[in-house]
Amino acid sequence: MAEYSASSEKRPVPAGDAILTPLKAVGATPRVLMVRKLADIVVLPSARISANERSLAADILIQLLSEVALDLRAEVARRVGRSAEAPPALLRMLLLDEAVVAGPILEEAENLPEALLIEAARDASGAHRAMIARRLDLTAAVADACLLYDELDICKLILKRGECSLSPNAVNRLVALSSLCADLQAPLLRRAELEPAHGFTMFWWVGQELRKRIIARFALDRGVIQDALSDLYARVFRMNEPDPLVQQILTLAERRHRPRGLDGESVSMDIVKRTLAAARRQPTHEIVDAVAMIGGVSRELAARIMRDEGGEPFAVLCKSLGLPRNDFFAFYNDPADAALTRQGEYLLGFFDTMARDFARAVIRYWDWDGNPRIAAITNLLGMMQDDVVLSDSY
Repeated sequence: MAEYSASSEKRPVPAGDAILTPLKAVGATPRVLMVRKLADIVVLPSARISANERSLAADILIQLLSEVALDLRAEVARRVGRSAEAPPALLRMLLLDEAVVAGPILEEAENLPEALLIEAARDASGAHRAMIARRLDLTAAVADACLLYDELDICKLILKRGECSLSPNAVNRLVALSSLCADLQAPLLRRAELEPAHGFTMFWWVGQELRKRIIARFALDRGVIQDALSDLYARVFRMNEPDPLVQQILTLAERRHRPRGLDGESVSMDIVKRTLAAARRQPTHEIVDAVAMIGGVSRELAARIMRDEGGEPFAVLCKSLGLPRNDFFAFYNDPADAALTRQGEYLLGFFDTMARDFARAVIRYWDWDGNPRIAAITNLLGMMQDDVVLSDSY
């Protein structure tokens, strides 16, 4: 096979006796040479080239790069990634290219504009987002963009970045995602941004150990709020037409719940115990309605508490009603059923970790549909359960 220089101006004409021998170009073509020369210009220090001249060279290079091979684009990216003065338009083109091209910039370039990282996270591939999630300069806005596609591996990478603060929107989204992916739950509970509303929402879908961790981490005392609002109770509840929003918040913050009957009458602890015992045995519609009434919660929450197999929500409800610990344990202490008794022993320990007012606060959080943050997580949950399929790869 005959060879000729690819950089020569003319393709050689083979001799007559060699007309059947193919010609092979060796070396760089004029197009490749032009790309490399322009890249030389783009990375020149500012002392040797003006910003306008650099931009012109970059604009020509952008046109050429769309017409050259992948390995040459990757070569240009490696050189541009080491330059602190590369024009943003050229960086954008390279960042949105294949991962092998964008990689040298995303992994090595320092101080990339946040806007470019957000655009790359939003519009490029999962491999791009993984590299971005590992950058030392990851910001909350960039992390938000990386989380847009609900990719499991990307979520895990970002949750490990304890030095990067997450936005409230990102935390809400990760909380909702944790209902579909158990691998996100423990890392999420280690995040400083997580607050009681998040923890008590997650409580419903995490396991035994994480439920105990949530109760321990988000323990709170409503005393400061109760003292501040105490003078409003008599004023608001004696009004002919009290403000419903203020009334709702006062009920949320009330110091102690007193079980009431169908007509608002006080209910004795004996009736409370018998109602709860009946609900443990057979939670019919009528019994669930009674539990909701004495617990001062919605029927939906009462049904959810009674359906929960772990039993921790039932322990929270019993504590919030002031049920004595021996009476609570009696619901589970059955000599004929060792497994039920063991569950009762665990739940009694769980019961003992809570103050009554704190248990009441947890119940209120669970029943607080009007809270905008809880409503936002609930809405995300609904959408994700219908539409989202988490991916383990990129």
